[in-house]
Amino acid sequence: MRSFKVIAVALVLVLGVGCKKKKKDDGAGMGTAGSSMAGTGAGTGSDMAGSGSDMAGSGSAGSAAAEPPKKEIAIMLPADMKWGPMDPSNAEQSPQIAPLWGDMTKEANGFLIKVKPGSKGMAHTHSGGYHGVTIAGAPNHLQDGDKKPVPLPPGSYWFEPGGVTHNSQCLGKDECFGLVHFNDGKADFAPAELKKDGKRDPKYVEKVIKDIKWAALMPDLKDKSPMIADLWGDSASGPHGRLWKLTAGFASPAHTHASDYHAVVIKGTVMNYAPDDKAPKEMGPGSYWMQPGGGAHITACKAGSECIMYSYTMGKFDFTPSGDAAGGAGSGSAAGGDKGSAAGSAAAGSGHEGHEGHDMKGGDKKDEKGSDAKK
Repeated sequence: MRSFKVIAVALVLVLGVGCKKKKKDDGAGMGTAGSSMAGTGAGTGSDMAGSGSDMAGSGSAGSAAAEPPKKEIAIMLPADMKWGPMDPSNAEQSPQIAPLWGDMTKEANGFLIKVKPGSKGMAHTHSGGYHGVTIAGAPNHLQDGDKKPVPLPPGSYWFEPGGVTHNSQCLGKDECFGLVHFNDGKADFAPAELKKDGKRDPKYVEKVIKDIKWAALMPDLKDKSPMIADLWGDSASGPHGRLWKLTAGFASPAHTHASDYHAVVIKGTVMNYAPDDKAPKEMGPGSYWMQPGGGAHITACKAGSECIMYSYTMGKFDFTPSGDAAGGAGSGSAAGGDKGSAAGSAAAGSGHEGHEGHDMKGGDKKDEKGSDAKK
């Protein structure tokens, strides 16, 4: 994956940018962010979801003389994505990227990345760490000392620490597609060499979807409860990344969160909309949305298939029922059933404090801490 950083999952897969055409015939890496990324046809993500600095002001901004402009839900469907080569000098073999938020050349950012099947990638490093989630395909990320690649199918997660040599590949017959996000700065790239007799950096993390531990967000709803799996960070105190699994037809009550969050769809058809939206957009795999902190919204999974999503929340997780519960497309018309509505009502009635205990963590703390050294 000369680049699957992104991935996202990614969602994701590592950037293969200004590589001076090195190993040009190997194909694009799975997620290697290069210094020339700003010059790609993809542009920056600031047009859609605001710059990284704008997004960082999640709902906890201090008092100011002037009220900041109100942010709206931002949605990008696959058909809306603006794709461009990560490395314009080798456009045919380069991974394709679609920026979502932030400016890759100077600040925290997130983008989608696609890598051609059969790509052997190239070893490289980034100055900062990044999180990735696979949306389609099965990229792998070779580390020092690895003897055999470990494919990461859809829903799998990895964290690549800054300064650590790795090689992101897409060796299967299917295109690799994921989300990648750098939380602490720009996405850059420097060629490097793997050490065959070395060892994996202890801060590197990968979690294959089949091994991920799920927990009920609201145990009282039993099999109707949304399921969560925390991948990195501490959802009770700060920024974190999490997988969500919703039953077909589920719809939450209208609610708000204090912090902004970014999310991508991995499976199923998801809707995230304001309570007064009578025609919410349906988002299939590869779709992205940004939910601003403080904004009332409903999140639903269309009947017919369960939904799996990845979210990156810029503060701790919280849930506040909104007085705007009525008026939206609702669970009956949007999600396709009243079972989702019943589950949503129970969610509102159960209270946020009841969900923030160990059931909210969804993963083991050691892995969460190791996956993000700065969080």
